[in-house]
Amino acid sequence: MNLIFRKNFKNAVERVLHVPHNYTGGILEMTFVLDYALSKECAVSMTKEIAAVLRSHSQVFQNVRLNLLHWKENEVLVNQVVPISMLQLGRGLENYESLPGNKSLDTLTDTLKRFHARSKLVICLLGTGSAAGAVVLDEERTKKNLQPFLGRKSIFLCVQEDGECVSPEIVMGAEILSKI
Repeated sequence: MNLIFRKNFKNAVERVLHVPHNYTGGILEMTFVLDYALSKECAVSMTKEIAAVLRSHSQVFQNVRLNLLHWKENEVLVNQVVPISMLQLGRGLENYESLPGNKSLDTLTDTLKRFHARSKLVICLLGTGSAAGAVVLDEERTKKNLQPFLGRKSIFLCVQEDGECVSPEIVMGAEILSKI
């Protein structure tokens, strides 16, 4: 990740945490979604770097409850609670196996709304190339899932792989449907 991306990512995280009535202190609960469409090398390096950026950014991220959501297939989302330091070391992804294929944001947002509503920060690392590559089967359902809170708490990092891992595009949750 380059310096400009790191700065923009930190600013996006700060915008999410400072949404009125979102994070008021204490132990932060967050969700990190990992799309299995990414190659293993890219997924491991990106998660390490994102965890390192967060931990170096603020004391808030030194002790955090991190839900790592493995998005393997459209209907297969597996939750794992891991310490952010383990993610920074690259652990928690030992059994990672790249599973290419289009997945629907409808399913992802539905799962996030139903099971991860307590999270104050949701970071989605998507292997779609850009937000325009994401699949939305039911736009109304996705809008409904993003309202009232999920759209303001989420950051979508869309990674395009061209032989090597590049800096992802940052799309805020409230803007995701306008990018599609």
